Amino acid sequence: MSALIFFFTFVLFDAEFVKTLLDYDESAWQTLGDDTIPPEQDFETFADLANKLAQWVPRSLLKENIADSLPPQRGEVVRLEGNVIAVQKQDAVYSCKMILNSGIVVDVFTSSIPQAWKLDIHTQEHAAAWGVYVKSYENTPIMVAPTIEWYPDTWLGNLGFDVASFDQVPVSRVSEREQNDEETNRRVFKFTEADQEPFYGLLRAVSATAEGWLEVEAKKHHAESPFGVIDLFNRPAETRGKPILLRGLAKRIIPTPVTNSEVQSLFGIDHYYQIYLFTEQSQGNPIVVCVCSLPEGMSVGDAADFSVPMTVAAIPYKLWIYETSQGPHYAPILVGRSPVGHQQSAQRSMPESFATYSFALFFTLVLIWFGCRFWLKPS
Repeated sequence: MSALIFFFTFVLFDAEFVKTLLDYDESAWQTLGDDTIPPEQDFETFADLANKLAQWVPRSLLKENIADSLPPQRGEVVRLEGNVIAVQKQDAVYSCKMILNSGIVVDVFTSSIPQAWKLDIHTQEHAAAWGVYVKSYENTPIMVAPTIEWYPDTWLGNLGFDVASFDQVPVSRVSEREQNDEETNRRVFKFTEADQEPFYGLLRAVSATAEGWLEVEAKKHHAESPFGVIDLFNRPAETRGKPILLRGLAKRIIPTPVTNSEVQSLFGIDHYYQIYLFTEQSQGNPIVVCVCSLPEGMSVGDAADFSVPMTVAAIPYKLWIYETSQGPHYAPILVGRSPVGHQQSAQRSMPESFATYSFALFFTLVLIWFGCRFWLKPS
């Protein structure tokens, strides 16, 4: 697999590339591209191409080879953005009718659609895809895409986050591990290649928001549908994607470099920070918040005496099981923009300081009074 990807990164998308990907001869490719043959006769080929695009071709390669406009040459990649108005399933492939932002209507064949979409129902879903142009039929361009990105009219979709990417990483409670097979548990509780799109996509979307915006959204969502820290552990599926405001002590802040060149190319992220946050409700268990930036002057570290009080707004992503010297532990993973550091509450420290100074002053006055009586006592 790695050898194939290595080879593909040096090949531009064109008809020859797609033929190589499909392992078809010239006559088969000509049949696939015949504008007089209805798409129904090519469903098996569309499904084959869509699956291989999804499994073998890095999305960065699709991005690098995007054509300037429609109609492109056969085999070229086009970035499609618009509204999907109808979805049908034909054998092993989905057919999506899409009206692009330019007004052009295209048929997109793909092996994967958002799980929340319903079939055979006319809809109006804002979506996007990287599509390979195959042919036209009755003046309608036919595209094949590895997947469909979904940007619903919600606060998260309006951030430019592909909500359908959540489908790649299932979410479970820790108590459900015994019910899952080994591969499902790996994808649920570990970080795998499937996390690339949703995790870094969410990190990029949140990092692009204005300062303080996520905190406002977290307060708004809490007023409408409140949930707490305990729910991050016990209800990961229900809390995923809903912002929460956390306050506590960071016992570890770890810089994490991103060395994956594809992640750097697609999401523009070369590092982030893991914050191990302990709150009053987390009962000695950390909540791991990942952010791309820290406030100026905030230190990093993981020493035994390291402690940084902070407030941070973040979006729950999944539960994560990690290994320690005491055995496996689990923690909710959240994605935020940047924490806000603060000192201990002034309302708490001022009375303590006042009581301390008042007692000292009283004790001093008592000593002075007794001293005066002793020294000034008549002989």
